[in-house]
Amino acid sequence: MPVTDFSIQRIDKIDIQQASQVTLAEESQDTEKYAHSIISEFKRIQGSRAGRQYGTFSPEHPGFRALLMQWRENQIPFVRFCQQVTRQLGLQLDQQEELFQGYLFFMAEHLERGDRLFIFHVRQTAALTLNQSLNLLETDYIEFSDTGFGIAIDLQSLSDEADKYITISFGRGDRGIKPVVCEWLGYRDTVDKKAETEHFLALVDTYCSDLPSEESQPLREKVIDYCMDQDKAGEPVVFAALSDQVDAGLERYVRQHQQTPREELIPDRKQLRNYLRFTGKNNDVSISFASSSLGKEVEFDPNQEVLMIRNLPKTLLRQLKKNFT
Repeated sequence: MPVTDFSIQRIDKIDIQQASQVTLAEESQDTEKYAHSIISEFKRIQGSRAGRQYGTFSPEHPGFRALLMQWRENQIPFVRFCQQVTRQLGLQLDQQEELFQGYLFFMAEHLERGDRLFIFHVRQTAALTLNQSLNLLETDYIEFSDTGFGIAIDLQSLSDEADKYITISFGRGDRGIKPVVCEWLGYRDTVDKKAETEHFLALVDTYCSDLPSEESQPLREKVIDYCMDQDKAGEPVVFAALSDQVDAGLERYVRQHQQTPREELIPDRKQLRNYLRFTGKNNDVSISFASSSLGKEVEFDPNQEVLMIRNLPKTLLRQLKKNFT
């Protein structure tokens, strides 16, 4: 998976009363020395984020896509493309009065299945280091755990006009920058992960309800484990793979009862977690238990909205008994 192009640009918007300061690099970065490890780290970060969104460019905001296509058609070099879209983001920040600081890493990757473009917002963090004379010195380093927004564009799917070719995610504290980045890209969601995952899990539930109890729960767990593994790897759940990895009958059932014919599912991690566990909390109470416990160790009265729990955890039981002695 060679990195074919690598460029770093910088934006500083530290005062809403002043224009963004854009620092543009004229030369590309070396693709041999650090590019492979950096892009691997970016992929790991993107794959670990549960809130990934999937979509396409909106025809109403063609600016970013137009520059992207100019680069792809060799009308402008990669560095020029990076410079121009960085300027556009600076202008977008000025229009929406949003603060921003850091570096934009642009990396193009060539794969057998098609090329991809990655854009990540990277920040530096101050730290101390020691020199050979054992003197403390101040230094700055890239803090990958503090990476901001990440964008991956499947350039082959873009050329094929697929219904999704952009994956976008945001880091901690990125809520304010999210609408700015989406408007800068001209991005629009085309995948409702929550609704599609709910429908898929409902089909799994119906399919499993016709199986013996000793088979249904293990199958449910196997489905969730497989979907979670795919999500963590940043890969969709391909229904054809359900035959080999999970259950052939389930794959046929899902295909027969889909609302809209699809070859794959991009799962919503929260829905997957909630499928096997009921969880909830307020200011005073936090509860979590396996869905298989309902009707056994846990009973619920919907009329009175009362939950009765048996077989309490030993640690909790000791605490409760100690409190009443």
